[in-house]
Amino acid sequence: MINIILCDASLEGLQHSKELLRSCPSIRIAATAIGDNQLLQLLQKGVDAEMIVLDINLPFTNTLTLIKCIKKTYPAYKILIHTLSDNLEWITLAITFGADGFLYKRDVVPSFMEEAITQISEVGYHANLIVTKGMFDKAKKQKAKLPKTGLFGISKKEEEVLKLLQTDKSSKEIAQMLSLETRTVEWHIGNIYGKLGVTTRAGAIEVGSFKKHHDAE
Repeated sequence: MINIILCDASLEGLQHSKELLRSCPSIRIAATAIGDNQLLQLLQKGVDAEMIVLDINLPFTNTLTLIKCIKKTYPAYKILIHTLSDNLEWITLAITFGADGFLYKRDVVPSFMEEAITQISEVGYHANLIVTKGMFDKAKKQKAKLPKTGLFGISKKEEEVLKLLQTDKSSKEIAQMLSLETRTVEWHIGNIYGKLGVTTRAGAIEVGSFKKHHDAE
């Protein structure tokens, strides 16, 4: 029997995962959590489980910091991430920060989830057609640091706009400071949001602050 902790961003998502595991007799749900705060509270209590099935709808860098925190403070827990992403840079970075496997939500069925959890329990990682053991081995040897050029190829001009987004300047004011048209700045902002996986200025500021901190390490 493999004991796991289920963590999702919503009650609906949690119920979906529980339904998938209902037909998996080799897996027992030891505890559930909604969001990262509830999860960390459970880990502090020392829940008897060997794995966390993590499906949190956070900005990418928030997910990285959560994985890093778990692996540093609670290293006994394995982490299987439930994700819609098949971006190899995303996957490699998350493995570098400590993830042990990925399961694609759009393809998941009970047998896939059971296989992923069992494989991580038995051999230490879950690989599929995209995530191979070779990628895991390479990623595990890397230092857990974000690329200097940005998460997903942010250009130098976008880096300049991102820095100014962390102030209280409006798009018009940013345009004046960079000698650009306002619509050009707004176009850059749209690209930044897409590359960072956020939808708001607050999200971009949080990701930018995280990147700046890790670049300085």
